[in-house]
Amino acid sequence: MQCISRVWPCLMFVLPAYGAVVACGGDNQWPPSSYQLASTAEVQGFSPDVLRAILGPEGGLQVRLMPFARCLALAEQGSQVQIVMAASRTPNRERQFLFSKPYLQLHPVSVTMQPMLAGSDRLPWCGLNGFNYQAFGLRAEEVDRGSANYPDLLRKLRAGHCRGFVEYREVWQGLLRLGVLSAAQLPPLVLSPLAGRPAVDASFMISRRMPGAELLRQQLDKGLQAMAARGELAALLKRQLP
Repeated sequence: MQCISRVWPCLMFVLPAYGAVVACGGDNQWPPSSYQLASTAEVQGFSPDVLRAILGPEGGLQVRLMPFARCLALAEQGSQVQIVMAASRTPNRERQFLFSKPYLQLHPVSVTMQPMLAGSDRLPWCGLNGFNYQAFGLRAEEVDRGSANYPDLLRKLRAGHCRGFVEYREVWQGLLRLGVLSAAQLPPLVLSPLAGRPAVDASFMISRRMPGAELLRQQLDKGLQAMAARGELAALLKRQLP
């Protein structure tokens, strides 16, 4: 049994046998949620900051970035990874995972070339492997998910293989702020709100196969509620935005 008591009175839940909780995110860099700079070994971003504040050093938290499809697969198994950061809901994910309270709100946008290439409106959207495009109102056949990262995605866009791509405004701004994408090296792009799509809530997903998964969800929910009430969530997020 492990006692976590940094933000509220102690709750007890059973940690995996190795005594650590491992959270993962995509290694394609996804600010403000999570990213890793070349100058530091520690994963940074709003999501790791929130987890560290709630679980504290006693929680044995490890944060790792990896291909997002692998992150999802390992977390579903629940032995090597237990938490997926900044995840949106789908029916399939709800069968495999428990969801914390939302802690991050993201706003869908489209990113297209200016001017658009002739006939590009008949092409699919470019997309990243493992990403949830249901939150953008897109069907599977409308998205080419063959890109592993943003440079790959932009190469396909330049080559005229897709009509553009969809992303969250906060993520795109974060990529530019961190220098993951250089505005000077990008083709002429237009960022537009995605018509008819509301803001998307992001939560921590917890593997249902993790021992003590429900108790960990309760721990996270109480921590998120306490941090929000004290203004700590807003303060941590402000540090990550332009």
